[in-house]
Amino acid sequence: MKKLWPLPLALLGLILSACTGSQEPPLPALVAMGGEGEVRFFRARDLQGGTPNPVGTWTTPSLQDLAHSQTFGQLYLLFPDRLEAYSTQGFSENGAPQASPTTANLPPGVDCTEGYLRLGQNRLLAHCPNATRAFLFSLDGSGSLEEADLTDLAPEVRLALFSQGGQELLAYMTRQALGYRPSNNPTGTPKLEKALDPQASQGPYDLQMDRLQGRLRLLGLAATLAEVRLYTLEGESQSRKVLGDFPQPSRLALDPVGGMVVFGRGFQVLLPGESGVQREFRTYTAGLVGQDGYLYLVQGQALEVYDLVPSPPLFLRSLNLGFSPTTLAFIPVE
Repeated sequence: MKKLWPLPLALLGLILSACTGSQEPPLPALVAMGGEGEVRFFRARDLQGGTPNPVGTWTTPSLQDLAHSQTFGQLYLLFPDRLEAYSTQGFSENGAPQASPTTANLPPGVDCTEGYLRLGQNRLLAHCPNATRAFLFSLDGSGSLEEADLTDLAPEVRLALFSQGGQELLAYMTRQALGYRPSNNPTGTPKLEKALDPQASQGPYDLQMDRLQGRLRLLGLAATLAEVRLYTLEGESQSRKVLGDFPQPSRLALDPVGGMVVFGRGFQVLLPGESGVQREFRTYTAGLVGQDGYLYLVQGQALEVYDLVPSPPLFLRSLNLGFSPTTLAFIPVE
């Protein structure tokens, strides 16, 4: 499946229509890896080729998660007490210069250890599960934090943002239900909630908004004692898909262009071509599907790289990173 990538970054998000896995020319991009108090930046093509030498390293003590918005040209870093947004202007395959960030401090007393980030269309969600609080931040870095209303949501809830009718709605998944509502008005509209049938007994593990193949839907992962299930909420309909046996927590890696993968104990490709469970005796703690059609999976200090175009996916190589990242982001560059 050979596709030529346009060079201007500003046009990339408008005309991306297919993945390039294993094809030339490669998409110029960096893979940011956060963990152990650092963010290291690697050329994507170096990882595919077997030379994991970082082109830049930031010192980031207590980093919890990171996320990248290509539309707004920002890299967001979440810490226990604050959120930082960095412009990616000036990033190239040769480096990732660290400019002064826009900083939004969390309210006093809020500890966002083990927190995570989720991108919407115009806003960023920072969920702090241990504090049972969540906050919204404009993706362009303007304004201040706005707190989301989590009234009546179970402590184990997973959150995301869901765009509908020009609004950024608060999407949620518990062991009982999957739904969305206005972020500051639990009784407002638009609002939809669907019960999980049968109810999950483990999790929820992950929740993300999916824009794959031009669709807009919510994807959530939870489990019974015997199996992991992928729940989908699209329009007024909810469905579920039984996945392979992932006895441990599982997560989603997805990209609107590159595809979708579930990983945990082993991994399973759902798009662009569905596969059975792969490497089921390995436990992966971080994963990324890039716009280039490659899958990057972390196990300890090892990174495995797969080409997603073939089905089943083609294993390319395993690399020693020298540290153990817990969060990854794909950053196309010029």
